[in-house]
Amino acid sequence: MNILKSYAEGLKKSFDLVKIVNIIFGATFLPCLIFAAAFNSTIANSFSDRPELNKLFSGFDYTVYNDFMNNYGDFVRPLLNQMLYSGLIYFLFTVFFAGGIIKVFEGSSLISKPQTFFAGAARYFFRFLRLGVYILLIQFFLFVIITAGFMVFLERAVPTSTESKIFTVLVTWFFFQMLFSFFIWIISDYAKIIIVKENSKRVLKPLWYSIIFTVKKIHVTYPLYVIQMLTTIVLYILYFTAESYIGSETTFSIILIFLFQQIFIWLRLFAKVWTLGSQFDLFTGYFAGKNRPFLTREMLGDESI
Repeated sequence: MNILKSYAEGLKKSFDLVKIVNIIFGATFLPCLIFAAAFNSTIANSFSDRPELNKLFSGFDYTVYNDFMNNYGDFVRPLLNQMLYSGLIYFLFTVFFAGGIIKVFEGSSLISKPQTFFAGAARYFFRFLRLGVYILLIQFFLFVIITAGFMVFLERAVPTSTESKIFTVLVTWFFFQMLFSFFIWIISDYAKIIIVKENSKRVLKPLWYSIIFTVKKIHVTYPLYVIQMLTTIVLYILYFTAESYIGSETTFSIILIFLFQQIFIWLRLFAKVWTLGSQFDLFTGYFAGKNRPFLTREMLGDESI
């Protein structure tokens, strides 16, 4: 299966779902706007004309941080709670929308794509929610293992190491962390595809088959995902470049930055749909013309996919 072909097919599928991307953008815009307004209001009311915040942001200092939390902890904790709730809402949104997107990719006899989208989102929400919890637990487990291993190594290396060597160890830790995180995210995406293709009410079995598929086809599944992530990184670079160029000194520039932010958010949603579309094309391409279910024992044998 050609990686670039799946990459291009994913882009084509995404353009077919522009209306769906608009729906997702509209559904997420209002909660984000409410949170941003609440966050800005709290910051303005609690920390205006107070030097501690500027001192904290100008350079990290634990003494300043400790004093800051002692004096303004009552103001900061509600913000942390808001961030926690926003993260939870974002997680639920992604779980809900993923089922609808993949269902549209699969095709349906329903009249319109929005109908198919919402029907799929509702049908697979709780299945994807269980899958999401399992994936988070796996990610946390791997994070603890990798971090603990590097902490032991760093503790032994610190007495005889220079700052550059310690920095190298931390960069290596970050590299391995992202390497395995990407792998788990890939498994999660293919598990979602299998659940929809099989209309499976179980989660662990599709997750297991996703692991098998991802490992056996690691030479295509991983590079495809990395290419998609590089596309996302390019979007981030373009956004921050535009933001630094425009600045925020005038009302017009602030409005312009806000518009750029919305465009960037829309493009991020489009990129996520693009990623799922590419993975869907890659996965289904291995079964094209084969009259058999996806979840079969063949995936465990030598003649699997």
